[in-house]
Amino acid sequence: MRKLINFIAGILAGIAPLIIAGILGVLIYNELQSLTGIIICIIMGLLAVWSAILIFKKIQRNGIFDFMTVIVASPDLDNLKPTEGSKTKERTPKELAELNHKGQNLFKSGTLKIFGDWHGEPYQESLDILRIDYDESTKQMEIQFSEDTKILIEEPDHILESPSLLKILSAKKIKLEFQHKKKNSTEEGNYFKTYMVTKNKIETATNMDWVKQKIDASIGQDALIIFN
Repeated sequence: MRKLINFIAGILAGIAPLIIAGILGVLIYNELQSLTGIIICIIMGLLAVWSAILIFKKIQRNGIFDFMTVIVASPDLDNLKPTEGSKTKERTPKELAELNHKGQNLFKSGTLKIFGDWHGEPYQESLDILRIDYDESTKQMEIQFSEDTKILIEEPDHILESPSLLKILSAKKIKLEFQHKKKNSTEEGNYFKTYMVTKNKIETATNMDWVKQKIDASIGQDALIIFN
């Protein structure tokens, strides 16, 4: 059902740039009935088709709800400091690790989203947090999850934790390590995804070989969000 909803939503959302391009094309051609006007309309049409395809593919990857959240969300409001008495707490990397070692961390499990890129299906691949460690000398955090999955985070900063969410707003680099069946095999293999902030953009790399999957990461997204 979810795939059907995303498919229909993708088509409807993709139609929007085509309608806008069509209306603008008619207005432009009415004012500029020449070869130049025709060329402009053709270029607008091609751009609209390209935009429609991108929107459709993004909704199929991330889901319509996540797509709409990115459009209407306000990062400034979303990242305000927790108010007094709020269930959301601001943590330092060292504090989060120490709370985990004592079994006092608020957040226990959820699905991973790194710089806007989901690990697995959106909201579907829930993992338990087994251990959180932080090395002050290297400024590196390691989060170990169930199912032989872990995350290495360089220079994590601005951490928010609640019973339903763990959010790290910024980081220099994140490496996700996990296991998955090898291509054309029943054996498990070790795979990774890396996300590095370089000159105001995210550079990514992976050794996944069983599927051609775009790493949909963006510098405008929070470094790590784990939802339950």
